[in-house]
Amino acid sequence: MSSIDDVISAVRDEAHRRGVRWTSQRTAIVETFLASGGHISVEDLHRQVREIDKSVSAATVYRTVNMLVEIGVVQKRNFGHGSASFEWALNREHHDHLVCLQCGTIREFHHVDIETLQEGVAKEYGFTLTSHRLELFGLCAECQAKGEVEDDLPVKG
Repeated sequence: MSSIDDVISAVRDEAHRRGVRWTSQRTAIVETFLASGGHISVEDLHRQVREIDKSVSAATVYRTVNMLVEIGVVQKRNFGHGSASFEWALNREHHDHLVCLQCGTIREFHHVDIETLQEGVAKEYGFTLTSHRLELFGLCAECQAKGEVEDDLPVKG
């Protein structure tokens, strides 16, 4: 898909195919999601959409995001912060995540050695990979520099 309009058109067409009514609210939700550019919770998305259209309910945002997940254009992620995060899945290179347990920052990365190692492990065990995800949890450089570490952070292990 080359533009936001193309993405919205494709999502709208799929929604119609599924019998889901397409509204200006759903368009605003998808546009806002795309503009977020990263990982976003439904709560944060709802807050941002309400800045555009005060009439958008949380239920409409939840239903729209769930539909986007079902269609396969959005991926649901749980990084241990309570609420799930969602990220756009179309036209994106595979990537993994570094998750700060202190501030919640999520940083995407790709490393060819990790990919090669995972493929080698799968081959060694006669396993055909169809997908995978790697999430590394710890403290980002900014939180380390502050020196303020919460006592209840999970211990590595």
